[in-house]
Amino acid sequence: MATLKDIALKAGVSQGTVSRILNGDSTLNVAAETREKVTKIAVELGYRSVSQRHKDTRVRNQEKIKNSKNITVGIAQMFEMQQLQDDIYYMMLKNMVEAECFSNGWNTVSLYRNSDGNFVKNSDGNLEGIVAIGRFTTEEIHSFEKYTSNIVFIDSSPDEMKYYSIVPNYHMAIRLVLNHFDEMGYERVAYAGAVYTYNRVKMLTMDPRFYYYKNSMINRNLFDENLVIDCEMNSGSSYEAMERYLEKNKKPPKALFISSDATAAGILKSIREHGFLVPGDCNIVTYNNTTFSESSTPPLDSIEVYLKESAKEATFALERFWNAEKLPRKIVIPCSLVIRGSIKKQENNSK
Repeated sequence: MATLKDIALKAGVSQGTVSRILNGDSTLNVAAETREKVTKIAVELGYRSVSQRHKDTRVRNQEKIKNSKNITVGIAQMFEMQQLQDDIYYMMLKNMVEAECFSNGWNTVSLYRNSDGNFVKNSDGNLEGIVAIGRFTTEEIHSFEKYTSNIVFIDSSPDEMKYYSIVPNYHMAIRLVLNHFDEMGYERVAYAGAVYTYNRVKMLTMDPRFYYYKNSMINRNLFDENLVIDCEMNSGSSYEAMERYLEKNKKPPKALFISSDATAAGILKSIREHGFLVPGDCNIVTYNNTTFSESSTPPLDSIEVYLKESAKEATFALERFWNAEKLPRKIVIPCSLVIRGSIKKQENNSK
């Protein structure tokens, strides 16, 4: 491929002059004959500018998108199968991503952790992109990059200058929850869920839902460590944590935000076994709005995080990669509150 240096040597001018001529710099003070000579040599040598090469790449990828039967996308899950059975949110999200790919005519393959903890695929052929659902270690991300650099993350954002990411608006979710409780007469709101979580290399990180909950309660001068029920995101851990809370406090918190539907199952089981009522004795808002929230007894008020929209944005992000867009984007999906009556309005002044 011809370079600016090749053209400059043949035309007898500097590389800077060649660059400015080929980029159409009208402020360059050079003879018309020189401009024509440089342009002619560039054509003869088959020179393609960076913008022309990007355009060529976009055209090729657009043709590939049109011929979508040749596109294969890998899907990686943070959780293993047993954990997915405990938390259907991530299973639903994977199903949504697969459905969006299918609607575009793309093939999908699942990536699995091998004995070394790296993600691999059990099929031949190349991957044009990967959608990674959840949080992953640096080593796991490197195992993705062995297949492709076109990686989109959902529910995490490990490197905003390198990968596309789609995340829920956690801050908005917490505002909706606390405002809803306030409107129903409750200021002191407890939190149940993971406070700090470890990834596979034991790096400590704070759950974003707890982060915004804690800071919002501090800003209201209402944060109380005794109202934090710290547990893993599964029913077994949440049940044990609620049992400890009830043993210590003799009654559940009047207002409780549960950070996932997977956590809610154990909390509700413990509360019912002790004879307390929801709503009334304990008033609940949960997060994720899976079928569990809707079918629970009673049905639970819950934050809707719009899985389909997240999956759709993931496929749009892959197309942007294929169109050779230089800078990725972090896409924040708004949320809403679905009200089903799991909070009983408090009429007195005791909040």
